Amino acid sequence: MNKNNLTGWKDVFSFTLTQTLKSKAFIISYVILILLSVATIPIFTALTSGSNTDSNSKSPIEKVYINNKTSFDKMDFSGVAKESTLSNLTFLPLSENYDTVANRIQNTERTSVILTISEKDGMYTLGFSKSSKGSIKDNDLATLGDAVSKEFNNIKLNALGITKDQASLIQAEVTTKVSLADVDGKPIIKQNTSISGSEYGFIYGLLFVVLMVNIMASTQIATSIVTEKSTRVIEYLLTSIRPLALIVGKTLAMLSAVIIQMGSLILILFVSNKVSAAFLSSNGKDLLSSKLPSNIFENLNIINIIICVLLILLGMIFYATLAGLAGATISKLEELREGLQLFTITNVVGAYIGIAAANILMGAGDNAFVTFAYLFPLSSPFILPGAILVGKASLLLIVAAIILQIFFIVLLFRFVAKVFETLILHSGNTIKPKELFKLSKTV
Repeated sequence: MNKNNLTGWKDVFSFTLTQTLKSKAFIISYVILILLSVATIPIFTALTSGSNTDSNSKSPIEKVYINNKTSFDKMDFSGVAKESTLSNLTFLPLSENYDTVANRIQNTERTSVILTISEKDGMYTLGFSKSSKGSIKDNDLATLGDAVSKEFNNIKLNALGITKDQASLIQAEVTTKVSLADVDGKPIIKQNTSISGSEYGFIYGLLFVVLMVNIMASTQIATSIVTEKSTRVIEYLLTSIRPLALIVGKTLAMLSAVIIQMGSLILILFVSNKVSAAFLSSNGKDLLSSKLPSNIFENLNIINIIICVLLILLGMIFYATLAGLAGATISKLEELREGLQLFTITNVVGAYIGIAAANILMGAGDNAFVTFAYLFPLSSPFILPGAILVGKASLLLIVAAIILQIFFIVLLFRFVAKVFETLILHSGNTIKPKELFKLSKTV
């Protein structure tokens, strides 16, 4: 690539970026995304806060009738009242007919429930009955059920004459541990490199966002090139600007527009998250902090953020250059979808390699395939940023991935430089991959 081949790319960059930011399609989509970003966090925060009960509030249940169908004579559930939320409960034996009490609870005594304890073949069943019209919810019964189950276990132990210490020994968990040792008998410590379900969800979510942004930016680049080819605007541009400068300027301009869009949306999302936590959250905690793995915030420093952004940008440049090359092989807008099939498949392959690596990380931890996914240029932008933020990528792998990404981008630019001038003026059927490689050898 000569310096002259890149002359004018800055003019193409500034013109394309200005036109893109001014376009109605960009503005409309941007406004829609902003509205979604502003509304999503408050809605989820309100729904989550509404579904959580205050840990200090009293249970709406005031009276529990005990319908004892077991061999135990006495049922003392006074220990349940030790919990602050259940301290207002009164336990009474069911001395009346069951149907009579049930009808009274259904119609008038709606803050009471019936606890039926039955015994069959040495198994015990605890069930609750409540009014269908009262204020008692299923989660109120679940809270009461947990406390009653613990207390009933103590009742059984006391009836059998078993102390708490003896019960602890009987119920103690028995585990086995296998240790590896070298020839000298020294233990080999095998580090657990697997990830949790929440960490997998974070990696998958970040991968999906990168995939969507990548496809959106690259498709815009290809569409812009095909539009200018079909309207013959490209021929006027080529009178003063070299083809390589054209593709470089357009690629960087479209990427800049998408980055401006996504960056501002992420900022709005975080601001909305903090505002929602202050005004809508019942416990003062923000939604993202409660849903994201805690170790992400431990790894969320300026160096890791810069590295992740660099990896994503390098990946977007790589894919955007491929999209520009694909756009140059297409002559008509109606052929755009067909012409971009191979490019879309390449994106999906890279993303699926990343997803497979994330699944392996969650199940077994690091292995050769995961390392390959970190280093492979097609999958590296999708999987490695998330792995860095959950602390599962070494510095050596990160440096190697960046070097490989830059190396393949340079190779791709050299390939584009060889064939782009011929392709940009091409009109006719879409050029196939085999023809591309033949063309690169002849120009």
